[in-house]
Amino acid sequence: MNTSIAIQSGRPSSKIMISDEAQQDVRQAFLVAMRQRFKTEINRLTGGDMFSMLNSRSIDETEAKNLSFLMTYVYAWNWLQQNVHSDYQSEVLAAFARGPQAFLMNMLLESKSTSGFIRDYLDYWQHYQGQAQLQQQQVMQLLQAKGGVQALAEYIESVWDSLHLFSQTFAAGYKELAKQEKDRYGEMLGPEDRERLKLVDQLADTETPGPFSKLGIIPAMGCPQTCRHCMFIFRPLMKNTEDPTQLYKMVDELTTSVLFTGGDLTKHLEHFYVAIASMKNVTTFAILLNGDFADSREITRQVMGKMAAAVRQRLLTWPKAKVLLQISFDEFHQEVVVDRSGNLCERIPVTKIANIVEAAPKFKDEIQLCLLHKQGHLNFSMELFEKGVFARLVRELGRRGHQLQVLSSAPSSRLKRNPLQPHAAAPLIKDATFVLTKHPDAHMLLTSTTIDAYGRANMMELHEAVNERDLLQQMLAGKGTGGETFDKDLMLWFNGWATLFSAVHMCLGNFYEEGLEIIRRRQLKDPLSNALNRFDLRLLDYYREQRDDLDNIIERSTSPHHLFHTITEDSAIRLHMTRRLIEAGRTGNNLS
Repeated sequence: MNTSIAIQSGRPSSKIMISDEAQQDVRQAFLVAMRQRFKTEINRLTGGDMFSMLNSRSIDETEAKNLSFLMTYVYAWNWLQQNVHSDYQSEVLAAFARGPQAFLMNMLLESKSTSGFIRDYLDYWQHYQGQAQLQQQQVMQLLQAKGGVQALAEYIESVWDSLHLFSQTFAAGYKELAKQEKDRYGEMLGPEDRERLKLVDQLADTETPGPFSKLGIIPAMGCPQTCRHCMFIFRPLMKNTEDPTQLYKMVDELTTSVLFTGGDLTKHLEHFYVAIASMKNVTTFAILLNGDFADSREITRQVMGKMAAAVRQRLLTWPKAKVLLQISFDEFHQEVVVDRSGNLCERIPVTKIANIVEAAPKFKDEIQLCLLHKQGHLNFSMELFEKGVFARLVRELGRRGHQLQVLSSAPSSRLKRNPLQPHAAAPLIKDATFVLTKHPDAHMLLTSTTIDAYGRANMMELHEAVNERDLLQQMLAGKGTGGETFDKDLMLWFNGWATLFSAVHMCLGNFYEEGLEIIRRRQLKDPLSNALNRFDLRLLDYYREQRDDLDNIIERSTSPHHLFHTITEDSAIRLHMTRRLIEAGRTGNNLS
């Protein structure tokens, strides 16, 4: 494997100059993050996960125990090649290069291949002359059982190959996932979807359509970043309408709250400004951005100033409105990666987020800033604000003469599992309010959510981030989801698609072609949308009637939402489920 490139790097944000102090923060953040990830992998595997993997391959218990430690470091060698640029492997491992494991760190750095590492490890213990060690005893027992070094080395390689770990690069994996996503979007409103919607239209209306608590608007799908947790890989190209006035009029009659989303909308902000100035009844204009627009303090003030100006341009007789500016900010969006030249850089520099936080108080009457944060191990204590990306933000603001103060924090409604200590659920910080002390009245928010294994996150390990697998197991046991629902409110795309908030592959038609009234009636009476909304377990049975991989899907699912999203991604399955739900309703087996 070629280790001279950064497989995991992705595309950096637009280039800006950052201070020497900020660059030192970047380097330290990279080393700390990679050391933590490496340590977590080793502890997880030596703590029983490697033994479980080997034992599941019909390797007897004694042999699996003898192999576990060695195989953990075979895994470690491969993990380093795929996740840490060769220029930085030595620095990452330096923190572990003291004590009894020092020889392993050297071996990881010096070995040139999986087979080379295996042979180096066996050779080390064969010639070891020190105090008796368990790992030496394990190797000796394995040598005796397999009849010699050559036979044992070949056997270990065959066992490693059978685990199918690191069998493809991230690039190859992303390419395959992107193809699957492209195929799903290609089916949108195809023959099977059309047939499904025809069945829905034939059902009697159950209630009169009313207003929505919120609606989503998608001007375009796209983002220049390649964050490794992102749910999107392939972004469908849309023939955007140049004048969304008709859409804005529709939305303005149906809700007081809209969300502009679809990836990063930095290149589509003019649409957002027009919406604010023209939608009379909407009072909350939320937009999700990754912060990449904030190239400088001046540019940041200009962009946020245009948002604020659009709010001020509204007629005085209209309801008072406000922008909810949501900026992605966490260990994934601000992850430090290695560029093509071997230099360390941030996906979205913390300096840009600091520009936004610094500017926000000036526009506090028109804009509410909210940092959107993906939950990780730091969320389980006040270290959330003292380490990691938040601490980097505090230091950057400090260099500008600002002091950031956290006013309050609030826990998640459910206990969750710390990826570093997964054996017991614990309280987690979900929300916080903070200010710059120079502007104590300009409250800013931070709110955090879990990561589901959609898109690129499908290639992340389950233990890399906080998930909702406990809630998933609770639901599968028939104990419900504690009021959690699958969001079936509408996302309205500029090209006319009307999809569900929690499933953009679930399309209820084209509102330009059919009119939004038909879409609204479908949304109310569609048995599949309603079954998704309440996590109807019958959908699992209906899926099994068509596919035999549900157990594998459940094993990889990270939440009830992810499971129900996954089992409805195929248009043929959506059609089958809708038919079965209609049949169940006719026979009196429907659920209220």
